[in-house]
Amino acid sequence: MAKLDDLLSDLANFDAQHDLQGLRKTRETIVSEHPDSEAAVEALYKIGLDHLFRERDLVAAVARFEEAAKRKHPFWSAAARTSLGLCYFHQGRGQKALLELRKVAYPETPTSHSVTALGFIENIAEQSGQSDEAKRARKDRIKQLEVLIDSARSRGQAQERGFYLYTLALALRDQGGDEASAKMLLAEAKDLGPELLGADLFRAVASALG
Repeated sequence: MAKLDDLLSDLANFDAQHDLQGLRKTRETIVSEHPDSEAAVEALYKIGLDHLFRERDLVAAVARFEEAAKRKHPFWSAAARTSLGLCYFHQGRGQKALLELRKVAYPETPTSHSVTALGFIENIAEQSGQSDEAKRARKDRIKQLEVLIDSARSRGQAQERGFYLYTLALALRDQGGDEASAKMLLAEAKDLGPELLGADLFRAVASALG
């Protein structure tokens, strides 16, 4: 049996080489040989993504996401459950999708996963004609984003703060709220600059700011 550290080193090498087949095979090995490790939960989630985006196999992706979600890892299980909810929706299982997303959306402390889940709940509710549910999800997402912005500011996490500022500004616009507040948030994000935000996010912020 391969040592976990060696497999993790192999993953880093395959990632640097953009070797998707190597990544997939190594993750499968981690799941089979080190099933109780935290690395196995991450591997399950990323195998699910591989099924979904590279193989276009929704059923296989759901199976992997379901397995990862059951492991209760604070980060990777939440990521898997969020993806699982979206997959259920695309399978036409709307109520099951909302059930899974709500499990992620309301932790004790807001996370990137919880605001993402709330965004999906909002979109699903809007597409299903549930306007009240969509409004509640947007309101809760705005509150959580405000908490995450304050947390990122206090921790000196510039890129995270910029992303949450950008996301909050768009949420306020979707709500039909104060455009001046949205522009102020975008301006704060833009002031962080492309080096801290990253080129893609900086372009998105500048475009939204107009």
